[in-house]
Amino acid sequence: MRHTHPAPFGPRWRGRWIWHERPAIRAATATRPILDRPTDTVALFRRELTLDADPTRATSRLWVDGRYVLVVNGVELARGPVRADPRQAHYDVVDLTGVLRAGTNVVAVTARHFGEATSWWTPVPPTYSLGAGCMVFEAQVDDRWVVSDGSWACRSGEAWTPVPVPGDVACLPLESFDARRHVAGWESPGFDASGWEPAVELVPLHTGADGDPRPPSEPFGMLLPPVRAAFPAGKVHRTRLGSLQPSPGADTVDDPVRQVLADEAMAEWPDGTITGTVVRAAVDLGHIAAGTVLLEVDGARPGTVVDVAAAEHVDGKGRLAPLGQHAGFRYICRGGGRERFETFDVLGTRHLHASVRTGGGPVPEVDLAVRDRVRPRPSGASFSCSDPLLEQIYATGLRTVDLCALDAYVDCPTREQRAWTGDSVVHQMVDLVANPDWAMARWHPRLAALARADGMLAMAPASDFWADDRTIVPDWSLHWVRSLHNLYRYTGDRDLAAELLPVAERAVRWFEAYLADDGLLHDVTGWVLLDWASVYSTETSSTLNGLWARALEDVAELADWLGNDGTAAWARGRLAGVASGFDVFYDPARSVYVDHVVDGGRRPEAAQHGGAAALAAGLVPEDRVADVVARLTDRSRLVRHSWVMDSVTVEGGATGFVHLVTGYPDPTWDVEQQMVEAEPFFRYVLHDGLARAGRADLVAGLCRDWGVFLDAGESTWPECWQGGTRCHGWSSTPTRDLVVHTLGKP
Repeated sequence: MRHTHPAPFGPRWRGRWIWHERPAIRAATATRPILDRPTDTVALFRRELTLDADPTRATSRLWVDGRYVLVVNGVELARGPVRADPRQAHYDVVDLTGVLRAGTNVVAVTARHFGEATSWWTPVPPTYSLGAGCMVFEAQVDDRWVVSDGSWACRSGEAWTPVPVPGDVACLPLESFDARRHVAGWESPGFDASGWEPAVELVPLHTGADGDPRPPSEPFGMLLPPVRAAFPAGKVHRTRLGSLQPSPGADTVDDPVRQVLADEAMAEWPDGTITGTVVRAAVDLGHIAAGTVLLEVDGARPGTVVDVAAAEHVDGKGRLAPLGQHAGFRYICRGGGRERFETFDVLGTRHLHASVRTGGGPVPEVDLAVRDRVRPRPSGASFSCSDPLLEQIYATGLRTVDLCALDAYVDCPTREQRAWTGDSVVHQMVDLVANPDWAMARWHPRLAALARADGMLAMAPASDFWADDRTIVPDWSLHWVRSLHNLYRYTGDRDLAAELLPVAERAVRWFEAYLADDGLLHDVTGWVLLDWASVYSTETSSTLNGLWARALEDVAELADWLGNDGTAAWARGRLAGVASGFDVFYDPARSVYVDHVVDGGRRPEAAQHGGAAALAAGLVPEDRVADVVARLTDRSRLVRHSWVMDSVTVEGGATGFVHLVTGYPDPTWDVEQQMVEAEPFFRYVLHDGLARAGRADLVAGLCRDWGVFLDAGESTWPECWQGGTRCHGWSSTPTRDLVVHTLGKP
């Protein structure tokens, strides 16, 4: 796909690569440099610019290998960049017009290189000079160019201290900031930066390099045009801070989240009677928000330590119940008046708890808030009907997807913020029907098109899971194919479809290694997740084969549209093979498709999933469609069950996760009479299947099932009927389905 760079920019940059120091090379050969291990590092860059008049046009672009905050004349203008494959990174374009003015101006960039892979960033194999932290910037201010080079002043952001990431939790990058070591006012005009060092220009050095210090450069390749603005500032969520409570404190640890949890475990809280040098406070926003956390402290003495931890829940004693979330920060006070701090990265939370170590000094005033950093959703789409419950269900799904739309569609804003390849199909479908801005609906399938050498897609692109590549979720690639099919149907963008169709074909062809003479897939490896519901998939899975069949049909339709007759014929041939063998799953006595066949025998377990996938793929013969639909929607026989999630509690129980390694035990329900119901995610496949079967009239009634969450007081959709995170975009299918299947056409 050809990438067009917005004016006044082109593929070659004028700006040079800079950083606050030169990467240290431990050893090198002619072809393989060995840099010192990159670390979690913050760098501060400052460029003064004197103008004779207010500029009429000032447009900039920048990119950082990590994350940045751009401030001009003390005003924050942008945060970014969006997560991406580091070899297909996208720069940001930022308008400086109206902020630059006649006189002295300051362009300031705070840049963070994470060192190790995070939930949203992965390192690139380094060259001799790039891959351990770098930044590039350029701006056209009327007829003048301002570029990153050695004329910028810089220094290490020594106020930030790396916090080791614990390996036993879904941890977002933590932050520890010592205000005593920070140079206040450095982002504004009038600051004396005479003691700062000049920025270090990094010249790309590698075999075949030409010494040009400007992008495009290896190992990043071409920096691509922006896909959307990252992390715009939005509404600030404030609420009254709970009263400060003196408390005994646990031993001091480096991890601010574990510090708060340890302090809370020391005593029943709140009780207001204990004296000591630790003071604790709590904020309940009343709903989940996703953004940067704002901290204000007044009256602290120098060295007072404020540790903050975030979570969706509290337990029965008012203590944080993280449910696998590990998010927070540490702030060490400068002292001497009111201090303000904003986190570098986004946290998702409802509850913020703080432990304040005063060191015997006065108890300061502490205030916490969250500034939205989700992608904005413009007005223009709406839904109303005669049923207030359905209207509320529609609106709640919209809010849930909005909170899960950061720089990509993320599974949840709270626990991990990974951009899971399969989850996002529901987020995307909601945006395509309910959001006039389709930028992220178009962007996310491109982000997730990160394939291994064998063609299989990463289960969470541009993340630590992609970097270590320990396992895959094969069926997630099949949901990704559906997201590409959605783009074809909604946008009609032939260039985008042509770019991604080869990725889809290779991902679908990956399954051929598991294809047997009966036309079905057997013994597919990896983590065959399917859904959190207790649906069995050992050996030969009806659900997986049904999803593969639907993906084959999608690929064939796309290939026909693009004139790729060979791919279309191949896909239809494989689809015919699945159709010819799929009857092995059908139990005519019960009118159900069983979960799986083991050793040639049809097992009795029959969740909704196999029949739903068969209907969605058109695999059910016409003369049995009515019976299959009736059985799938017989509420008297449906049971909700998840071997994994049903054991997850606010108090921290999570015994079911062992089944992800050992496999599911034997069913505890009546497999002959009962059918396991799909969890909220897979319900999109069920609703699609019913609509294809001509029973779209059933969808609105099924969407009312989400009322159970509203009855429980939820303001966003949880991950599962029971257990999991409380804000999960993949559960929002009613918002799409009420428009597509109830108001529109299947």
